[in-house]
Amino acid sequence: MHLQRLKIQNLRNISDAEIFPSENLNIITGANGAGKTTLLESIYLLARTRSFRQSQNRTLIKTGEPSLTIFSELQSQSGTKYRIGLSKSREGTTVQKDRKKITKLSELAKSIPLTIITPNIQRLVEEGPVHRRKLLNWGMFHVEPFYAQLAQRYNQTIAQRNRALSGNRVDLKVWTSQLVDLGNQLNRLQRDYLEEWNKAIAELFASQQSGYHCRLELYNGWRKGVSFEDALDELTQTDRERGFTSAGPHRLDVRIVVDERGVKNYFSRGQNKLLALNLMLAQTKLLQTKQQERPILLVDDIQSELDHSHYLQVLKAMADLNIQTFITDLTKNIGETFEKDEFKMFHVEHGQFAEI
Repeated sequence: MHLQRLKIQNLRNISDAEIFPSENLNIITGANGAGKTTLLESIYLLARTRSFRQSQNRTLIKTGEPSLTIFSELQSQSGTKYRIGLSKSREGTTVQKDRKKITKLSELAKSIPLTIITPNIQRLVEEGPVHRRKLLNWGMFHVEPFYAQLAQRYNQTIAQRNRALSGNRVDLKVWTSQLVDLGNQLNRLQRDYLEEWNKAIAELFASQQSGYHCRLELYNGWRKGVSFEDALDELTQTDRERGFTSAGPHRLDVRIVVDERGVKNYFSRGQNKLLALNLMLAQTKLLQTKQQERPILLVDDIQSELDHSHYLQVLKAMADLNIQTFITDLTKNIGETFEKDEFKMFHVEHGQFAEI
């Protein structure tokens, strides 16, 4: 799918702007603070109702205005056209699709599948499992039809088991049995998905001739070599003392292996960033293949810590995805990388956009 029209009113420093983007590459240029990232933020808000600039959610609405609105016209891969609009005020948020109110965030996310790549993307490689776990869950949500429902049931059962840890053994046994069944189902889906993700990674790295091999390995979230049921049994007393379930898919990690070595302390910061970018691009390609729908790719200010040759390598990989992409850049030089008919360029100054 792709955006055909995007209209923004009273979002941060943008009073009133409207663009008709390319269905392929869109380059957003301008000085720092001009409104480049705010454009990406508007698309993200349409898909998630919240900002990816988490610390600034309270300042979304332009100073002095009662509310903000974002309106879009989209077209799916099959040719179906639809409209999604969002309004956000101090009282709350309203989202409509073709004038019908959307109340479930999952429905909205399915309507606008998107990937966002932010400047600190290397956290996927350098920090703990929470970022990799979120990325795995995001990918599975979009390609596995029953994953969201299964994960919700699992989380509800975790909550019930946690409450039962301080109660009688019969209740604890019942909820543990249900948790084992749901956890094993999740684990099988996660392993199947990771196998597909690794294939996409291998294809991407082969096309780049990077000189090294990367794969992802799943740490289940419990001790290696034992079943989930046995792991929970071993930890029953520990869980009772702590008051929560300490093993299961909710504690999983996606471990990154490069040339048969763990990636931690193996690469420079710039290499970590390039690796993280490739992991996300491979996942985006997998989403497109499995769902047979083109997601939208948002890319915000990734130039730092990448040398020019690697930056161009990433841009080529993004262009090869053949999906609608919005990428911010401080200069107009990025346009020299592509043929004129391959992209649209928009320059933003003081919240005003002009196609150039």
